[in-house]
Amino acid sequence: MAISKVKVGESHERLMFALGETIRIHTSVSPMSVEAIAGVLAFCAGAAIGRGAKGRQERRQLREMAVANIDFGLEAMVSSMANTSLILPDGMQ
Repeated sequence: MAISKVKVGESHERLMFALGETIRIHTSVSPMSVEAIAGVLAFCAGAAIGRGAKGRQERRQLREMAVANIDFGLEAMVSSMANTSLILPDGMQ
């Protein structure tokens, strides 16, 4: 498995939008800090890796891929195509 950024296709975009919308709805009722939201998403990524990895080596590679995509997400939020409301509720941008 090569460590790379996730190639965003139509299903990826729908999942990212659904996660962002779920977070927006949830945090409008139960406000959360950016740290709490990031922690929950990191936990979910770890759970997905733990569930899907077939061994220690694959788990390490998936973890490195997740970190690379965190960096990619940070870069995307700085660019002109950023839409921070996708993840963060109003007032937390």
